[in-house]
Amino acid sequence: MDTIIAYYVDDPAGRGIIKYIIDFAKCLEDSTLNSNTKELKERYICRNDNISLLGFSIDVIYLEVLNNFSSAEYYLIVSRHSAKSGKPSLTTHTPGNPWGRSDFGGRPWEIPPSNPILMWYIIKGLNKYSIEFGLENKYEVCYEVTHHGPTSINKPVTFVELGSSEKEWTNTNAQEAIAMAILEAIKEFRTRRTENECMISVGFGGSHYAPIFTKRAFEENECYGHMIPNYVIKELKLEELKFIARKAIELTPGSKRIVIEKMRKEMREIIEEEADRRNLEIVRY
Repeated sequence: MDTIIAYYVDDPAGRGIIKYIIDFAKCLEDSTLNSNTKELKERYICRNDNISLLGFSIDVIYLEVLNNFSSAEYYLIVSRHSAKSGKPSLTTHTPGNPWGRSDFGGRPWEIPPSNPILMWYIIKGLNKYSIEFGLENKYEVCYEVTHHGPTSINKPVTFVELGSSEKEWTNTNAQEAIAMAILEAIKEFRTRRTENECMISVGFGGSHYAPIFTKRAFEENECYGHMIPNYVIKELKLEELKFIARKAIELTPGSKRIVIEKMRKEMREIIEEEADRRNLEIVRY
């Protein structure tokens, strides 16, 4: 099955990353497009790697149309990242709206399947190539928690983002580093995913940029799928948290462990009950 990498054609970060992927993977443009999806504007085929690059006329947080491309085993989405801080960053995460809001695409209370092993290879690749390109003291490499659309995708979907301002979006070294990290991660995922190199984990608690989960990914070889932060958890009623905890675990395929950062006892106990039902290891941090 194919790997599909999607991007927004008017996004300088996404287009820049795709430019390097086209070069490195020797991709050729498919000018026929041959699609009933009106939002599709560009397609490149990387035949040696079974990768298709799809450029869309709508921003990536609204790409529910990815379900139309059912030949994919999973989806990757490359994008700019925006933050008020403007802090340079190389990030990866699963989309989803694990609460009753849909401020940035998707639907409330909906999260798609995550791809924890691939995302682990990606974050390691981002770290490796940030060093190789001299970005390690300028850009933060980290997970982000589950947030924004698209949410109704029925196969695993992963974002890889370059942030957090136009200066970084157009930085060619950062674009190239991300492209290399992605292509290396895809190859590792294809050849090594069954080798149990990492502990598939679901994270609960912490802040948006998931510093504890990122640290544990590198130091404890934990590969995270969904991560539900404290700013979401504190907004949930107990029954809502139970629903989201169950979905986060179910949609992190192969999960064996949950890691819980400090939170209110009654919230923690709800999450632990869902983990106990599935015989998952529980780590309190």
